[in-house]
Amino acid sequence: MVADKSSTDPTRRYGTPMRWVMFFAGVWIMTLGIALTVHADLGTTPISTVPAAIAAASPLSFGVITILMSFVFVLAQKLILRRRFTTFQYWQFLVAFVFGGLCDVSLYLTDFIHPGHYLWQWVTMLIGVLLVSFGVFLQILPRILYSPGEGIVAAITLASGWRFGTVKQFFDWSLTLIAVAIGLIFVGELSGVREGTVFAAFAVGGMVKVYQRLYDTYLRRNLHP
Repeated sequence: MVADKSSTDPTRRYGTPMRWVMFFAGVWIMTLGIALTVHADLGTTPISTVPAAIAAASPLSFGVITILMSFVFVLAQKLILRRRFTTFQYWQFLVAFVFGGLCDVSLYLTDFIHPGHYLWQWVTMLIGVLLVSFGVFLQILPRILYSPGEGIVAAITLASGWRFGTVKQFFDWSLTLIAVAIGLIFVGELSGVREGTVFAAFAVGGMVKVYQRLYDTYLRRNLHP
């Protein structure tokens, strides 16, 4: 759970402030993408399905629920890792506040987007997924801190010895099933889970790999001529 501080990391030449700016820029871009998936009304990304379902069944906002859920993720990491949970990872609480707050801000800023045609719903969903994946990539690139959603996956991976990708898939689909249950029990219909959720579950990870490949092929070469 300790962030990679390797001197071979090319982003280190930008200095710590720039790395944090990059990280939180990724958080903001990710929330804009999530907001678009919500407005597309085809189901949001797996990590956001539970907040979407609870928001539909309660007076709490999407962002507030996201903050509370992120807190649970951080505390769960502490319970799973115990002494292996480093003090630095408590900064995830700050990330939780910023991420949840920006979710509500992004939903407000994009509130005018209401695609009425199924085709435009998919266009909005696609743009949202592209933004979410790019935001995730920008958070990973500086290698300074996990977001709570990724941190809990990393903690389970470290404790179980399973592959990160396997744990990530299991975790995402578990959240989706929980959201389905909340929607059906408390709302009477699916909330935040539709065909777009399945698409996002596969597309986000795939696009992050594409961004990483482009970075390794072009940008890294320019950083180290």
